[in-house]
Amino acid sequence: MKMLQIIKNMSIAHRLNLVFAVLLFFANVAIAVSIVRLNTVAAAARALLDKPLTTERMIDEWYTYIDTATRRTQAIIISSDPALAEFFAGDTEVSNRVVGELQKKVGLQMDTDAEKSLYKAVGEARQSFLNERDRLLSMKKEGKIDDARRELDQKFIPISKSYTAAIEALLADQRRQIAASTAEIEDINIASRFLMTTAGILMLLFGSAYAILLSRSITRPLARAVGLAQQVAAGDLTAPSEINYRDETGRLLDTLHQMTVNLSQLVGGVRTSTDTMSVAAREIAAGNADLSRRTEAQASSLEETASTMEELTSTVKQNADNARQANQLVVSASGIAVKG
Repeated sequence: MKMLQIIKNMSIAHRLNLVFAVLLFFANVAIAVSIVRLNTVAAAARALLDKPLTTERMIDEWYTYIDTATRRTQAIIISSDPALAEFFAGDTEVSNRVVGELQKKVGLQMDTDAEKSLYKAVGEARQSFLNERDRLLSMKKEGKIDDARRELDQKFIPISKSYTAAIEALLADQRRQIAASTAEIEDINIASRFLMTTAGILMLLFGSAYAILLSRSITRPLARAVGLAQQVAAGDLTAPSEINYRDETGRLLDTLHQMTVNLSQLVGGVRTSTDTMSVAAREIAAGNADLSRRTEAQASSLEETASTMEELTSTVKQNADNARQANQLVVSASGIAVKG
């Protein structure tokens, strides 16, 4: 749980870098394991080719020469033609030389005590085979055909069978080693497939789990941010203030929350100002009404004053007319007085 909280609080860039780093780590581990296992298989294959398989091929070739030599000796001894031995003399010499070379090469490949024991038995059997073959050929050459034929069945055939049996035992030992090496290579192959499969499954499981976790850690706070923005757009400024994320989306949510708080304060201030303005407007309206009443009173007074002024003007005008008339009377009286 603590690990999930740590990952959730990481930035998106760090989370992406982490998942790529882990996937690359698993991929490199898988590649390294593959290289090591391939090297092991290659080494086992080289060991198989260098020793048991190569030795098995040489022993098998040796066995073929033995079988041919046995049949050739039987043909020479059984045949009544004295020239047959001379006819096969070249083949016999080549067979002896090749088998001698094979015997030396095979001897160099013998490492274990079991191999050396089997190889020694083959060498002793070969020597007995060669001795008995040469003895029979000498008897045939000397004209002791019946004795040679009797010795062929009584001694040479059993000796040749012992020789081939010794070769077969050595050949079977090499084939057993080949089978063991093949089984070892197959075991390495199976183990390598298991390791690669395990690494692939781990990569798949980790990648899937981390992809789900990463998707949720990004989409959920974004969904909250979208919901908060929609609430603000709808005029709801009472969104919850709990923020559980510390990444970029967490900072986005925190910014949106701060914006909501600021908008709420701004709306509260506007509402307070509106209420104040409403009170002031009502006071202004009351003042205007009072002023209107006073204005009406003053207008009435002005009307009365104007009426009085009109009356005063009429009186003054009348007085002026009376004064003119009096003045005319005075002038008339003065004229009459002068004349009198």
